[in-house]
Amino acid sequence: MARDEEYADMGAGLRQSYLAAVTVFTGSFLLFLMQPVLGRTLLPSFGGAASVWVICLASFQTLLLVGYFYAHWFRNSRSAGKSLHLALLILAALSVFAVIFFRTDVEGFIQGPSSNLISVMLGILVFASLPYVLLASGSTLVQAWMARSHTKGDLYHLYAISNIGSFTGLLCYPFIVEPFVPVNLQWYALGVLMLLYCIMLKLFVFKLDDSPKEECDCALEPVRDVKKWTWFIIPAISSFMLNAVIAHMFIDVTPLPLIWVLFVACFLLSYVVGFSRFGSSLLKLWWSLAMVSVFFAVMVRGVVGVGSFAVNGSASAAMLIFCGIWMHSFLYENRPEYDRLTRYYLMLAAGGAVGGILSAVAAPLLFSSVFEYPLILWVCALFLGWWLLDSIAFFRNRKLLLRLLVIVWATVLIIIVSAGGRHSASRVRYQKRNFYGTISVTQTIESFGKEGSHNVNYLWCGQTTHGIQATGSSLRTKGTSYYGNTGGGIAVTAHPKFKNNNPMVVGIVGLGVGTMACYGRPDDLYRFYEINPLAVEVAKDRSLFTYLSDSKAAIDLIEGDARQMLEFEQVAGDPLYDVLMIDAYSGDAVPCHLATREAFELYLNRLAPDGILAVHVSNWHIDLLPLCKVAAQELNLVPYGVVGVKENTLTTSSVWVFMTRKKFTYRYPLWTQVREIDWDKVRDIKLPVDDCGSLVSLIRWL
Repeated sequence: MARDEEYADMGAGLRQSYLAAVTVFTGSFLLFLMQPVLGRTLLPSFGGAASVWVICLASFQTLLLVGYFYAHWFRNSRSAGKSLHLALLILAALSVFAVIFFRTDVEGFIQGPSSNLISVMLGILVFASLPYVLLASGSTLVQAWMARSHTKGDLYHLYAISNIGSFTGLLCYPFIVEPFVPVNLQWYALGVLMLLYCIMLKLFVFKLDDSPKEECDCALEPVRDVKKWTWFIIPAISSFMLNAVIAHMFIDVTPLPLIWVLFVACFLLSYVVGFSRFGSSLLKLWWSLAMVSVFFAVMVRGVVGVGSFAVNGSASAAMLIFCGIWMHSFLYENRPEYDRLTRYYLMLAAGGAVGGILSAVAAPLLFSSVFEYPLILWVCALFLGWWLLDSIAFFRNRKLLLRLLVIVWATVLIIIVSAGGRHSASRVRYQKRNFYGTISVTQTIESFGKEGSHNVNYLWCGQTTHGIQATGSSLRTKGTSYYGNTGGGIAVTAHPKFKNNNPMVVGIVGLGVGTMACYGRPDDLYRFYEINPLAVEVAKDRSLFTYLSDSKAAIDLIEGDARQMLEFEQVAGDPLYDVLMIDAYSGDAVPCHLATREAFELYLNRLAPDGILAVHVSNWHIDLLPLCKVAAQELNLVPYGVVGVKENTLTTSSVWVFMTRKKFTYRYPLWTQVREIDWDKVRDIKLPVDDCGSLVSLIRWL
């Protein structure tokens, strides 16, 4: 009988452990599914700016801290406390349903006079603070309650399971949820899944013995020389590293969609491996791989220079994985007994929140470039060298000298990294950073044959050229970059009003340096839409660019999100455009709300009956021709796709699509030598709408 009871207890314990694992997995899955759902909801309100994701990460890390504090407070709760927690979870699930009904009102509220950074944080607070905090507390509470009840073995494996759930939820969104499920339905699904999670948690609590057993093995073997300071410092470093890497890839390399998802997935994977016996038993191996990955990242950034997405992405992913596994394995090695479990997780969350805030909030305010990236490389190199000195007995007797050498070595690395980037003879004339990224103006001296050498200014948004002007030559008033006569200039010069010298109204979404203003004539109106205040500042600065001041046309600059401004104009009954140019898709930063069916319908509503809709689709990693093809098909437009040629040293080949309501009404000049797009060879896709769809299928992976 005793043996039968023992087997029964073992079976009950296994069932309890399985239920705990499934509950933890589900809660973490929902936690990291909610993040991209909320980000997708907020993006259109902020012009699709990639920085929304970075701020979301820092905000979620702060809410995670609140959730872990809540778990620490509720750790010893009895039946009444557990019932209260379940009641709050049900209330949180109902608040998720409320988002659907009040979403429009909240979006209007967060677009107030406050800064974008504060507005994004406010949106997160209003939309998801309660459900996120309660879901964030779930894994810790389950472990704490099990520790009080009956545990034999290591409960910390549940933390790895929670990260597997987070990893799964995060990767499900861009490939399964976003392309096929409308945003409102995504919120409905979250609410329903939260209610199911409440049921699972209730079953777990029901089967849990509410009173501690006398024979309960509630503690691990005491861990010798636990370094409590690592509970805060390491998560702060790893969190800062994650945000710095994402900012580096978004701003310095390319704002390719899914970057943040892939890198957060690498980060979560490092937690999964680190919080396991496999991770902690190979600590020296992870240290070696981490050291190699940091050195690789330094070489890529400091020697190869910023540019290639594949090389930079590989270096960043390797650093997140191997440095992350090493740091998180170190945390697992220094885990405490179960009676300090919630305090341990609270410290981890506090470190993560501080690291996230420093990188996402403080760094953009303090640095004019993404300096947090070389800074984290220095910190990682310093930390790795420091650990080596503490781990090998030979070094312990020579601490002072060797630690000085470690500092010198790490400092040399950061100097190498800081010297990297775009290698040229350019001098920087302007550089600032804000919510929308880094903007810089560089100047070179270039030869123009008989005209001699002149200064040429380049506007850079990250690694994308957004404007060029030769300040001292006859080319000063000519279209440059992708706005040459065989590029964007066709949209204006092919229009009958231009040929007949009649006044034109031209709208351009995306200011750049105002290059299109060079086509302006007396009595023309050129209206530019620009969401980034720094771009407006640069284009208006006559010491940098003079297209706006030199133009013969009337110039109107509209600051704000182009779609919102066009909607306001439509309501106000403003004059229609003869040419409406959409140049908001270059550099891989494609705002989804400017590439949906509703957006194209708005463009047509603002276009004169004989007008031309010109869309610039030159892009590094995203093929936008299928988007233009399906938009033309569904809206009964005639598309003319052209690949412009490089006319001189200041122009680039570019791909444009011109759409008209009538077939063959407007054609580009025959002398331009452009190549036409064969639409039969362009693949078919489904046109995204505001509430459903993504651009993931358009990414060129190779």
